[in-house]
Amino acid sequence: MDTMQLDRTVMGSSGRQSAAGSSRQRARFSIFFAGALTAALSLTALVGPPATASPRPSLSASAMVAVKAATVAKYGKILENQNGLPLYYDTADKPPKHLDCTGGCLSAWPPLVVPKGQKKVAVGKGVTGISAIKDANGVQVTWKSKPLYTFASDSKGNVTGDGVGNFKVVRLS
Repeated sequence: MDTMQLDRTVMGSSGRQSAAGSSRQRARFSIFFAGALTAALSLTALVGPPATASPRPSLSASAMVAVKAATVAKYGKILENQNGLPLYYDTADKPPKHLDCTGGCLSAWPPLVVPKGQKKVAVGKGVTGISAIKDANGVQVTWKSKPLYTFASDSKGNVTGDGVGNFKVVRLS
């Protein structure tokens, strides 16, 4: 039954809508509105942020990027960021001309970048080989010329990204 026929079936003999017709019409509108809203939200999630959005993770103005050494049972001494998250490098990166992790990859592997205003990376005791390069992600921290990343599934002191794709945790020992 199409919409036109449905509207005629809820009209009374006087040509005015019955109470039942009015509530059916409201129900149809609610279902249509909910479907349209769901479709819009799904499309937004599928498409992602606007093209002008920066792939760079946002840091508060007071956040300072730091690299320090930590010991993790299965891996020995590794590098961590200022939040205690393990740091990784991508074996496919060939900086500064080719960074393998771009686009959606950066959601799973956020690069360790120096926020505007921070002049240099804070480095913990016993850590060497830290510098930075300017690339598509901003000023990205490197270890022995390898750009550094965190893994979105990690938590403080918990290494879960070693060997995922081309990524390796930075081991100092």
